[in-house]
Amino acid sequence: AVVSTQSTGGLNETVDLLVQRALYAEAEGLRKEFKLSDRKFWWLKARALAKARNWPELEKFAKGKKSPIGYKPFVDACIENCNKVEAVKYVERLPREQQVECYMDMDMPEKAAETARLARGSEELFERILSQVSAQNTGLRDKINAIRNNV
Repeated sequence: AVVSTQSTGGLNETVDLLVQRALYAEAEGLRKEFKLSDRKFWWLKARALAKARNWPELEKFAKGKKSPIGYKPFVDACIENCNKVEAVKYVERLPREQQVECYMDMDMPEKAAETARLARGSEELFERILSQVSAQNTGLRDKINAIRNNV
């Protein structure tokens, strides 16, 4: 299936469309023909697979070889497409400080606290976590402080 780059508004959109339609060889062919960088192609493919909600293929792609873009774009693509369960798979591949931020973005402050406890500079991370938890939510604040104090 040939898709014109003109009809879809450009190379990025065409690669996106091909990946969403599971036409991976065609997308790869365009990458080579138009000398699309590995970084750009990985970013486009990760976003397109998440947009298509093709979670098994996204995971296979992420595990295929070392990502030239890291794994934060995979996390972001999963979150943008409302799948925290998938996002967590990629969060675990990030440095701990980034993991804490991602867990907070996903509204998972307890998981963020558990991760912060294992990180360097954890006091600063705990302060950031607590700053995002409502003062009225004393139960959650107590849990986070218990994790902080290793109780």
